[in-house]
Amino acid sequence: MNPLSPSDLTQIAEHLFGMTGFFISYQDQEHVSIELRPSAPKHPANLLIEDMWPTLKNHRPLLHTLKDGTAYLFVDVPDQGMYRIGPVLLQSALFRAHIQDETYHQFYKVLPRTTENRLIDCAHLLYRLLHGEGLSSRDIDHVSDIQEEEIPLVSEAPSHTGVTAYRKAWQREQQIIDWISSGQSERLATTYSLPAYGEFGTLARHQPLRAEKNLLLGTVLLSARAAIRGGLEPDEAFSLSDRMIETIEAATSIAELRNRHVRITVSFAEAVKEIQALRHSPHVLAAIRYIQQHLYDPLSVSSISQAIHVSSNYLSVLFKDETGLPLARYVIRERIREAKRLLRSSDDSLLTISNRLHFSSQSHFSQAFKQITGETPTHYRQKTDF
Repeated sequence: MNPLSPSDLTQIAEHLFGMTGFFISYQDQEHVSIELRPSAPKHPANLLIEDMWPTLKNHRPLLHTLKDGTAYLFVDVPDQGMYRIGPVLLQSALFRAHIQDETYHQFYKVLPRTTENRLIDCAHLLYRLLHGEGLSSRDIDHVSDIQEEEIPLVSEAPSHTGVTAYRKAWQREQQIIDWISSGQSERLATTYSLPAYGEFGTLARHQPLRAEKNLLLGTVLLSARAAIRGGLEPDEAFSLSDRMIETIEAATSIAELRNRHVRITVSFAEAVKEIQALRHSPHVLAAIRYIQQHLYDPLSVSSISQAIHVSSNYLSVLFKDETGLPLARYVIRERIREAKRLLRSSDDSLLTISNRLHFSSQSHFSQAFKQITGETPTHYRQKTDF
């Protein structure tokens, strides 16, 4: 085949991005890049693979998966260079429920989500286009930093790990319910768009569109119940549900339903947030939002009032009048709610959780937990560890 010009290489990359939504990069044999748009985001960990691309064995495509589920696909351009597809985020990746580092949060948020099979399909297509011949599946090399026991796929996990997979799915569901019922649409828009534990289930195995619709209908039902728990009137929740269901059922392709799961949850959370805004004055609402966003930081009446630019005395009186709780008591209640989530979704010790949430001691944490929930943290964890 004749060498491809920079214009040809750019057009191929643009068409591939248009078809897949995957970021495309190119380096020639001297490691000189062509500027392609949109440019691929760099992994926050400053990984070597970002700049030092691997050498392909016998020109075979290479799929490299990192420990966090980020993946890169490398495809040879004969006698010229190499395309890199990625970074992308594999749907089978397992993430901690709460990502503290905002840099990582923003990085994961912009990555397209996909499956390993779709990346392999992309390798087949691009290889045939560039080499003029087909490629068998065994001609694709795989490098993975993932340990199998860390990220088992639900569909492939041995029977003894099935409970773990379902437990993770249940924990994630409880987290989503909490965020919808408290109106935390911003958290849903960023964190929920990250992959869950394992692939989504299949509810209509031989009908992909029907399967996607069924999953979305389940999300609508879950979200509506969570919103009602958060104070949204049932009639309003069911009216919003009906409109969403009509849109879902009217879809004629999976592409029309892309990113609909997160849009559904965010819509219900926004509805709850509007109800909260009607219930509370702007200053109390600002205090509630600040507390929700800073549970892992030191919090006091003074620091909260300074953050929202009101006096401590004014905020204390106003908050108690509108919520029925002293501000300090509300902070403890929200920290206990976050502690419950950590007890369900992590193996962190009680001491670690109490320190992260700024309780004065493990004893203080356990005492507050029992006072609010009626049971000890240990008993709560054992109860949910089914």
